Amino acid sequence: MTGFEVYKTYLAIKLHFTKDNYNYFTFHGKSRASESSFEKRKDRYFFKKLATKFDQETILQFFVSHFVENSNTWIGDLSVYNSSTFNAWKKKIQSMTFMFENDIDYLIDITSFEKIFDCKSGNHPILLQAYLGDRITLESMVILNNLVKYIPDFDKHIKEPVIWPDIRRKVVKYEPFLLVDKTKYKCILIEKLNGIL
Repeated sequence: MTGFEVYKTYLAIKLHFTKDNYNYFTFHGKSRASESSFEKRKDRYFFKKLATKFDQETILQFFVSHFVENSNTWIGDLSVYNSSTFNAWKKKIQSMTFMFENDIDYLIDITSFEKIFDCKSGNHPILLQAYLGDRITLESMVILNNLVKYIPDFDKHIKEPVIWPDIRRKVVKYEPFLLVDKTKYKCILIEKLNGIL
């Protein structure tokens, strides 16, 4: 990989996570970056350094892990040698099934499954409160949306205009990067729900 290729990937992922009208997969990771403008950037050193350390797939994961965490990520803040964000993300992905099971256990321990999606009087539902309180993971939010499609209902009923739209964007933008075996997670969910009957 070259520094310019890393820069193009960085731009595409940044656009994906910050712009509603850009989708990394629809545009095949393309952006309006030119090599001449890249060479004029003062921060090009960071991209060139990353290019020596990672292959294309890993650099994509590296950027996704950081933009999921913070959509205002600047390249200068990303250290190849001290990337706790990337390492924590890799661990979450490796243990996603286990974390999903724990998150479902937590949710159904506090209320019935149907009630975690209730938006009473336009307030945040239990699912969203659990995520905001760091009791469940963003990955579980994505998986649950994949299984039960709660976002349209939340859009309709949640009245506050700041927190939900931000979380919604994060869930929607993150979803195509998560490889979710829908059948597997559906079975886990059914098994957990059958266990409480």
